Amino acid sequence: MANDLIELKVATPPKATTANTWVEMRLPSTKTLLRYCGWGLGRIAFSCTLFSVHVTRGTLKFGVVFCDYLERGIKHLVKVYDALPYAGVSMSQVIEASATVINEPLDVITDVITAIEGKQVMIIGEMGTGKSTLAQYLAYTVGGSVKVYECEGTPEDWQGLEVIGKGENWTAIESEMSADLEDLSNQLKIRNEKGDAALVGTERVIIAEEYPELASKVASSDEWLERHARRGRKARRFTILLSQYDRVAAWGLEGKSDLADAFYRIRLGKKALAHAKSLKNEALINWLNLDKSHCLLDDQPLKLPPYREMKAVTLRGSTTVLQPLPNNQIMDEKRHEKPLKSAQEADSEENCSDSDRLLWRLIQRLGANKSDSSVVTEVLGFTGRRYAEGVALLEKLRKQFE
Repeated sequence: MANDLIELKVATPPKATTANTWVEMRLPSTKTLLRYCGWGLGRIAFSCTLFSVHVTRGTLKFGVVFCDYLERGIKHLVKVYDALPYAGVSMSQVIEASATVINEPLDVITDVITAIEGKQVMIIGEMGTGKSTLAQYLAYTVGGSVKVYECEGTPEDWQGLEVIGKGENWTAIESEMSADLEDLSNQLKIRNEKGDAALVGTERVIIAEEYPELASKVASSDEWLERHARRGRKARRFTILLSQYDRVAAWGLEGKSDLADAFYRIRLGKKALAHAKSLKNEALINWLNLDKSHCLLDDQPLKLPPYREMKAVTLRGSTTVLQPLPNNQIMDEKRHEKPLKSAQEADSEENCSDSDRLLWRLIQRLGANKSDSSVVTEVLGFTGRRYAEGVALLEKLRKQFE
């Protein structure tokens, strides 16, 4: 039992200290001091790095702001520089260049006859824009006999041409359109049997004034329009339709896009401007406003010949156009033999044809007090490359009749 007892030691209570008691304070060891110094140097390194980052960030921000302002300033200077007169070229040089160089703003069609080849034509324009003059110019230039459907024309309109339907004679138009359909079938039959060569010399041009109104009054107009649109040019039948209206419904072509594609649309005056505005083409609008001869062929700019030139062609053509016989053959230009004349008459009129006499009367009537160049271009209608041909013709007529 005595061996099982555990010896317990009680801690000795601290001695009471007084003012005169010294406490032992040991200095850190060298190792501890080195550790503290290493920590301090690391703290300084991190602080310096952080400061450098802040300084760099501030510098870069200032650089970005500076670059932004510099970019804006340069762009403004570029605008001012581009606005300098004529890119820095002197005014005298610019005036000289503009006086010698002329550029067309658009790809303008100038040969209307070639441009409309292969299709029929609609001419659209308000009153006074020259629809009938243009129609006759196209008719006489294309060639062949000419027939006109016109219900409200005056005696002065379409002079020298076969006019059907004057005085709103719708019955006459109905009858003649039926005859046109029969004629078209006959032409196509000849073409199928003998080829295109068999139709040479049987050309006809049909002009329909205000066709939308005619279509509403003539029952056979729909079939007439469709057959001539699809097969007319193959049968040597050229159709020209005139109207003040530019709406598809007015022409009876609503829902017939394939039929509408058989026609070229020539728009004149305000109708051309309205169509150009619908295309939102400012260059085209400005070009149309430059001259009355400027118009549209579908969506393309078209420059027509001068009005006087077209008028001269119509006046000359209306006196020389050949009308067809019932069998579709054009009348022979040969005249009946005339009685023998005296030697003097034979010498003076030996080479004078009727067409030459008509041309000379036309020159005397319209070319009075005009220069030779005006007579050639305005009365005879020879311009451009054909001007020399017109001069030769004028000299020939003078030798014959003066």
